Amino acid sequence: MSISKQLPLFCLLTYAVSVQAQVGRGDTIRLRDVEVRGKTPVKTGTATAMSLSNEQLEQTRGASLAGALSVLPGISILKTGHSIEKPVINGMHSNRVLILNNGVRQEGQQWGTEHAPEVDAYVAKELVVIKGAEGVRYGADALGGVILVKPAPLPEQGKLNGEVYLNGATNGRSGNAAIMLQGYLRGVGWRTQGSFKKAGNISTADYYLGNTGVNESNFSGALKYRSFDLYYSHFSTELGILHSAHIGTVEDIAARIAHGRPFEEYGFTYDITPPRQQVTHDLAKLTWKTDQLEIQYAFQRNHRQEFDLRRSAGNDTRAMMDLVLSTQTIDAAYHIRHSNYLKGTWGINGMLQVNNNTPGTGTTPLIPNFDSYTLGVYAVERLVKERYELEAGIRYDFKYFDAAGYRYDYTKFNDNGGFDLNLFTDTRQFHNVSGALGAVIHLNNKLELRSNIGLAWRAPGANELYSDGLHHGAAIYEIGNPDMKSEQGYKWVNSLSYSSNKLQLHLDVYAHYIRNYIYAQPTPDTVRRTVRGTFPIFIYQQTDAAFAGIDFGGSYRFLPAFMYTANAAMIRSREYLPYIPADRFDHGLQWDYKQCYIKFEHRYVARQKRYKANTDYAPPPPAYHLFAATASVKYKSVAISLSVDNLTNGLYKDYMDRFRYYAHEMGRNFTLRIHYTF
Repeated sequence: MSISKQLPLFCLLTYAVSVQAQVGRGDTIRLRDVEVRGKTPVKTGTATAMSLSNEQLEQTRGASLAGALSVLPGISILKTGHSIEKPVINGMHSNRVLILNNGVRQEGQQWGTEHAPEVDAYVAKELVVIKGAEGVRYGADALGGVILVKPAPLPEQGKLNGEVYLNGATNGRSGNAAIMLQGYLRGVGWRTQGSFKKAGNISTADYYLGNTGVNESNFSGALKYRSFDLYYSHFSTELGILHSAHIGTVEDIAARIAHGRPFEEYGFTYDITPPRQQVTHDLAKLTWKTDQLEIQYAFQRNHRQEFDLRRSAGNDTRAMMDLVLSTQTIDAAYHIRHSNYLKGTWGINGMLQVNNNTPGTGTTPLIPNFDSYTLGVYAVERLVKERYELEAGIRYDFKYFDAAGYRYDYTKFNDNGGFDLNLFTDTRQFHNVSGALGAVIHLNNKLELRSNIGLAWRAPGANELYSDGLHHGAAIYEIGNPDMKSEQGYKWVNSLSYSSNKLQLHLDVYAHYIRNYIYAQPTPDTVRRTVRGTFPIFIYQQTDAAFAGIDFGGSYRFLPAFMYTANAAMIRSREYLPYIPADRFDHGLQWDYKQCYIKFEHRYVARQKRYKANTDYAPPPPAYHLFAATASVKYKSVAISLSVDNLTNGLYKDYMDRFRYYAHEMGRNFTLRIHYTF
């Protein structure tokens, strides 16, 4: 029991002793009625939710958002080289995973598989993953699940305090630092935070990967006065794209895929040259909140520039792709308590998006200019009893989409034997109903059963509808289909959790059916020659897809100082679909001593055997093993840890890496982390 909890009890006991003493002297004492009030923590409903422990959060500082979340069972990474990582929940990624950044729906150019979320993970004091189809509570696009990036509450009293993080890694010779200051002054709680990262070319076990450096700088600030909350953040990153993925001829691409690694030899450098990405993301929000009503307005501006080696003469430094996406959202939620056991939330959401290609690039835009308007209304009711909880919700969303851009006319050849590039305009309307039913049964104080079935949907993105050109960052040529229909997903998740002092177990069993599932299919029998090189072709298609899987996580503490942890994830699809994670098993042994611990970990990733021959440019790579170790010590307000990943310096490839055709994964990497709290 903490001191803050002990003090009221101590005061009550002291008062009782004094009363008894006076009664013993024959005095009459009349006591007033005492009312005791408590507050239960906010929950995420009946859906299955998992969060990183404090220790896991500390050991992933400096990693990307996807890298931090990948320590949880059922969460994997879709990568484009080392520097670009997207979180994958039960096989779903990109527009099927909704990210709420400090309560705001994160909206950038997330349609790209090589467009990492523009989120500074240092902001988070809590990272939560909800694995259900949460279309009712959070809106369209939450087919696979929701990621909540939650900072700590702003201080309501106290003096100036803060944190400093310093991290350094050997592979890529990277360094990153972050500082946070917060306080409370004249009724206003405030916080400011900033971070910086710089890395050079990373190396595999055998060779350097050319042009894989990263420069990143971020800033955020927050104020709270009474019922008002104001927040602003700026995210800025520059990423190098692997030189070996940009290829000149048909013969060259075939030779590189067959070779499986770069022909060129690179050394270490911090220089980032084309091909590269430069992205900034600004987010601002204003929230007004009472016990029953919450209203939030947010504005986001995402500016994405992608640079390539231009074939024209001269020093032409213009971006090949220059996109500016502006998003405005307004959310209102009304919380009502019908009785002591039944409460509900009714809400409305609106979103306006405008996407513009900056003129003057000298290239045909891959993504058209578009305007998008979205409106949604929902209601969620929840019954909470001592032994069980029930929840039901319904939602309706409408989306209007207006686009203008360029596409090739593949219906006829022109006089030169090619296809004409034509201007098009198109409007589409999408609407759908989402629903959810869930239950939680508290079997006893250690065992809990959850079941949640949800219906969510997603309208096709601009790239899936209209793209027809080189996707620079992914080094592929993409072709969309303007006749795409909306995806409709039905996901049923059943979870069993057991928690005691020594043993923690969690098991998720889920089934997921998606009607009109959209995916980019490789076409290994063809490639596309452009003035910028020769690239693999990926064509967007639709099918009805069914998935089923199991996620397991557990820990057992024995011989008081030792703890064994294990995670496992397995997913199956009814038919072959690209970029579905292979089976994975992680486990580790940790020894604790006072404020220190040492941990050894092992990961096994199986080969993806659910593969149809001749449907990709290269078959899935072999299975691999990875070993890691961490040592950590904490003294007063300073925590220091040293970890090593890929301990044996193995040379391997991962099926979920878009650049596996041309290169291997990162080799051995030592990381030193220092955390100072004041």
